[in-house]
Amino acid sequence: MTKPRKTINRVNARLDAESAEKLASLARDEGKSVSDVLRVAIERYYEQARSAHAAAAGILERNGFIGCADDDRDLSTTYKRRLTESLQRKHGHR
Repeated sequence: MTKPRKTINRVNARLDAESAEKLASLARDEGKSVSDVLRVAIERYYEQARSAHAAAAGILERNGFIGCADDDRDLSTTYKRRLTESLQRKHGHR
């Protein structure tokens, strides 16, 4: 037997009439509560989004885009300063 899930957050959503009818229809047709239908929908959407992200990352990695450049390991924290310095060298102080 599956343990009941602990309710963490209550969601209040505004749906247009068509979406509300689709949600009610799904719940009715599946014999589930609206909350159950929303939980399943969120889980499927989450998995789809994660899968798409993983697929995109895999394509970039297979094509040599990820890891193709060499620079300082701290570039993500120093890029603004480095860009400013580069632009000052190119255009002078303004």
